[in-house]
Amino acid sequence: MANTKNSQAAKIRKQIIAWLQDEQQTEEVSATKFPGIRGIRAVKLREMLGALGYAASVVMGAVSAAPSIDHRIQKAALKPREVYYYFDASVPAKSPAATGTPVAVAPASQTTSAAAPAAHPSTPLPTRAAGLASTAAFATLQRANAQVGQAVDALLTAAQDQAPLDDLELDFLSDLAAQTAKQTELLQSFAIQDRIAQLRRKER
Repeated sequence: MANTKNSQAAKIRKQIIAWLQDEQQTEEVSATKFPGIRGIRAVKLREMLGALGYAASVVMGAVSAAPSIDHRIQKAALKPREVYYYFDASVPAKSPAATGTPVAVAPASQTTSAAAPAAHPSTPLPTRAAGLASTAAFATLQRANAQVGQAVDALLTAAQDQAPLDDLELDFLSDLAAQTAKQTELLQSFAIQDRIAQLRRKER
């Protein structure tokens, strides 16, 4: 379930970026407040994604989390309830592989003397043979996060039955879905990077 949602979130981000770079889809946000910026209003963006067949719960979480995951997607708020998304090509794309990778690669060859590995060849390995992602505590955290994701889905489904919602409720649901999606991606990214780091240690 989580993998499916992450895959959909990634596709949604790519679609958002494509739309935000299409002048036919974007409009001028505000000539006075945001001169030169063209974007798509958040409400319209969710409607466009819904029209592609994405579930409302997936759309809400993926759209809200998109700017924090890909910093090229920016927000411009004319009013608290009138938010536009726009694409800033000058911002470098965030690389998921950057997290944790330098730690696993650099220390052994650059900061350790030639004699140190010979004196203590197996000292680092026993303490790092099983990474943090392999612990029972991390597995418990992943299960808890999955349960939270299911609970958020249930809440969003219930919210559809309660519509129309007021601004406070909509803001809460949007922020909650975004934070849950972000946490899920963080956990999965860390687990992947931890496995890669273990492979590098075994190869040395």
